[in-house]
Amino acid sequence: MPAIRSVIFDCYSTLIDIKTDESKKEVFDYLSLYLRYYGASIGGVELKASLEQEKKRYLKSTTERYPEVDLEAVFRRLLSKAGLGNPFLAESCCKLFRLLSRERFELYPDTLPVLQQMKRAGYALAVVSDAQRVFCLNEGEMLGINQFFDHMVLSTQFGFRKPDPRLFGIACSLLGVPAAEAVYVGNDPDKDVEGAKRAGMKVVLVDRDHNAVDGEVKPDFRAHDLRQTWRWIQTSS
Repeated sequence: MPAIRSVIFDCYSTLIDIKTDESKKEVFDYLSLYLRYYGASIGGVELKASLEQEKKRYLKSTTERYPEVDLEAVFRRLLSKAGLGNPFLAESCCKLFRLLSRERFELYPDTLPVLQQMKRAGYALAVVSDAQRVFCLNEGEMLGINQFFDHMVLSTQFGFRKPDPRLFGIACSLLGVPAAEAVYVGNDPDKDVEGAKRAGMKVVLVDRDHNAVDGEVKPDFRAHDLRQTWRWIQTSS
C-alpha cells in the first residue's frame, strides 16, 4: 500500500462544529429590514419564497449530476429583479444570511492540535468541502485554520459538489500528490467516502456521534475523532 503523503479534509462537521437553521422566519425578516436601507420593499415571507425560486432556477440551468448552488449568484439575481444593482450587496446579504442562521460555530477541541501535528510532520494539507466560497474562507480565517492548508477546494468554485470525484482529484492535482498517496477525512458515509474512494483515495470516516451508517462503499478506517484519525495515518504512512 502506498505511503500517505497528503491529508485532505472535509470542513464542516469534521473540523468545524456548526449548526445552522436557514428556515427560521427571523432570518428573512431581518434580511428584509436590511434591504430597506437600500430602497427595497420586500417582506420576509416574499424574500424567502423568492430565494427558493431562484435556487430552483439556478439548479435547472446546470447539467451537473451533483450540482451546487452558488448562493451569491442567487442573491445577485434576486436583488437585480428587485431593482438593486449595488455590486457588493449580494455578498453582504449572503454573509448576513449566514450569520442569522448560525446557531453553533466553533472548532472541535481536537482540530487545532491535530492540524498542528500534521503540519509539523510534513504532510501536505488541503480542504475539499461542499461550501459557499462567499463565507467559508472567512469562517476558516475567523477560527484560525486556513493557515494549515495549501489549498481549499470548495464546491461553489466549480458548480458541482461531493460525491463527484472531480473535486477530490482537483485537490490532489493542486497538491501534486497521486490520489493513492492521499487520504480524505470526512464525516459523511455517502458524499465523503464514496466520492473520495471513486477518486482513488484512502478514506477515514470520522463518526463523532457513533451513529453513521456505512453506505455501499466502505471507508478504510472509522475513527471517533481526529486524534484517532491521526494515529491511524501515522501507522499507515
